[in-house]
Amino acid sequence: MKTIALALAATTLASAPASAGVYINAEANDGYAGTEYQGRTVDVHVGYEGSVSKFDYYIQGGPAFVAVVDVDGSETELSGKLGGTFNVSQNLGVYGEVSTITNGDEDRNYGTKLGAKFSF
Repeated sequence: MKTIALALAATTLASAPASAGVYINAEANDGYAGTEYQGRTVDVHVGYEGSVSKFDYYIQGGPAFVAVVDVDGSETELSGKLGGTFNVSQNLGVYGEVSTITNGDEDRNYGTKLGAKFSF
């Protein structure tokens, strides 16, 4: 169950705002298997974002507080995200993200995102 909750949390896409600089991003991610609640991960990240020509990017990381259903308390892990958007035109952007979170003594979990956004 913990793996499901962590995998869902690790693959959540973070939006990169338009301005450059340092930011703080707090995010709560709940996990479900069907309609059954599995747990919650709360990320508290410090990040940096910027732009180079048509490319907007961000990198962020920090603690992740993991609470799994039917388990007392929570565990503190480390998580992070690296992503960006290539602005093909004013209306079309192609984006991607790689995320990771530790998992105690088990293998680290990874997630990826790749997509395109067309605005009208």
